[in-house]
Amino acid sequence: MIPGLPSALAQLLMPGSAGEPFYMKELASTAFGASLRSNPETMREFTHALYPGDPLGYFYQLCAAMSWTSVSWLWSLRQPTLILAGDDDPAVPLINARILQYLIPRAKLYVYKGAHLGLVANAQELAGVIEQFLANDA
Repeated sequence: MIPGLPSALAQLLMPGSAGEPFYMKELASTAFGASLRSNPETMREFTHALYPGDPLGYFYQLCAAMSWTSVSWLWSLRQPTLILAGDDDPAVPLINARILQYLIPRAKLYVYKGAHLGLVANAQELAGVIEQFLANDA
């Protein structure tokens, strides 16, 4: 993976990220991008709904994300694959989705206006994209 902005990644590693509402609001607006900053209602829903659970489990999840790659076998995927990526994601830059699209033979990339949590902030738009993908490629 091409790493995101150091400031965004650093916030994801902070111990306060394990569900404290104030910290989650800061995390959402900095690490997850402008679409949450510009939409107070979505930000409120996100910060109340998200709880990463056990801090040790969250730490293991972050370690796995930073140390594992699927690049060497993506070429072997044969099923149609939909990749959703935001154009303003400080945590996971768009280039990563483009790499996936290039390496997965039957991949389709959909870039939405927004950030890391598109399924939260752009739920209606992306539900339609997913529905159309499944109807056409199933």
